[in-house]
Amino acid sequence: MAIAFLSGLFLGACHWTIAPKGEPAERAKATAAEGVFAIPVNKRPLRDLATSAPLPAVLEYAFNNNGDIEAAYREWRAAIERVPQAGALPDPRLDFSVMFGADSLKSFSSFLQGIRLMAAQDFPGRGKRKTRAELAFEEAQAAGERFRAAKYRLQKQVVQAYADVTLNEALLRQTSETLRLLREAHDVAVHRFHAMNEKGLGEDLSDLRKIEVEIQTIESEQRSLNIMRSKQQAELNGALNRPADAVLGALIFPAIQRPPDSDADLFARAAQHNPELAALRKEIEARGAAQVLAELEKRPDYSLGGGIESLSLVLSGGLTLPANRARIRAAIAEALAMRQVAEARFRAASADVQTRVVMALAGIRDAERVLADYRERIVPKTRELLQTQITTYGSGGGDLLDILDTQRLLVDFQKIVLRAEADRLRFLAELEEVIGDDLFSFIPAVQKSPETNP
Repeated sequence: MAIAFLSGLFLGACHWTIAPKGEPAERAKATAAEGVFAIPVNKRPLRDLATSAPLPAVLEYAFNNNGDIEAAYREWRAAIERVPQAGALPDPRLDFSVMFGADSLKSFSSFLQGIRLMAAQDFPGRGKRKTRAELAFEEAQAAGERFRAAKYRLQKQVVQAYADVTLNEALLRQTSETLRLLREAHDVAVHRFHAMNEKGLGEDLSDLRKIEVEIQTIESEQRSLNIMRSKQQAELNGALNRPADAVLGALIFPAIQRPPDSDADLFARAAQHNPELAALRKEIEARGAAQVLAELEKRPDYSLGGGIESLSLVLSGGLTLPANRARIRAAIAEALAMRQVAEARFRAASADVQTRVVMALAGIRDAERVLADYRERIVPKTRELLQTQITTYGSGGGDLLDILDTQRLLVDFQKIVLRAEADRLRFLAELEEVIGDDLFSFIPAVQKSPETNP
């Protein structure tokens, strides 16, 4: 009867686990975020980016296939599984011994009297197990925030690499168009040269040479862009966990709808939702729990045991004596220092977050200023001027140098527009990462090709 009671006590202790209040909700969050991570990598449904690669599809591919973000998710799940371990009692101990001697071997009854069977269970001091579980739970929540940070970090990496590749492709199209216009101008200059010489006006070859130099300059730039293309595509494919030379379909700058948030709203959202700050808040709480746990080491741990010895029921108890106060004081000081480290990092990160919001907003607004001024007004006016000069030159008037100067201006203005498109996309990704929230929505129905933007 006593043995059955002790067995039930020890088995019950084995399954008695302290769980923090928010653990089920954290598990539910992790399960909801699992998505394709539940599917083996080689069986996941991934978009075919070789035929078409709009930015939303590229981001979806990255979230489903990138190894770093999946590693962050697995670390979150592992941290959650440490919570029940921290809240559980240690496993019970079972001791068995037999005493051999001349007397114990004389008869079976004497042998039984030499048998000793004992079971013991350790019990941490009051509050220790609960604090350990809370510490593990807060570390799990911090891991969840780090997973969220990894998601926005990957998003920024992919968007900025996408912007680089898209800009390169747009510049290649722009240089091809520039070469076409220069070659047309060269044909006009050749026609004028022959016409003037037929009239005996002695037109020289300087105009033709000027255009040829311009053509060679643009061709060199085009070769440079082609060299950079493989490097930039390799960077984008690397973020997607694709082979470096994997083919990418047509890339275009997406039209994006901005939210109506004021600057004050964005600053508030950054302070509240930034995943790095959220993770540091949880880390501060975890370091606080570690400090409490270090203080609780002043309390003794207990053990309860029972069993049979010499055919008699035996009960035993014991406790640890926290006599090494120097060790306990050092552990408390260490926990306090680590909490102060987390608090200092939080202060530094808070200032950095506000700075990044200001810089991202300034970058977005400057890019939008360029798009409004150059794409809508300056580029169309410059194109009209160039066309007028080419027509005049073809009729025998004007100066080729003026045409080339205007052509250079048009090319430079078009490059400014294309780079502003890329910069706007980069800064939008930066703002979403620092705020830790999805701020912008894509508008595929009104997407424009960079070829038509200028």
